[in-house]
Amino acid sequence: MEIKGTYRLTYTIDRELNDLVLAIELKWIDGLMKKGQNVWEGKATFNGQPYEKYDLSHCVNAKTTAERIGHELRDEIKANCKAEGKSFRIKKEEIK
Repeated sequence: MEIKGTYRLTYTIDRELNDLVLAIELKWIDGLMKKGQNVWEGKATFNGQPYEKYDLSHCVNAKTTAERIGHELRDEIKANCKAEGKSFRIKKEEIK
């Protein structure tokens, strides 16, 4: 079980450099818990802002979750660029 996971992507759109940073951290749930509830809950930030598109209440490994969500974001950006006729290039992809 990994408590912290980070996905970093440096890419260009029409030769303009952009960065994407997705950080996921598992935090201990405070207070009373229900029977069978997971004691860890995932919190995600996307470029420093809270990211709540995915339900991370059942997240067990932050690194693999960051990788999975990061790849979905990358593919979404790539598809948008292709639809708009823009050039998309990956410069660096890093998973910690």
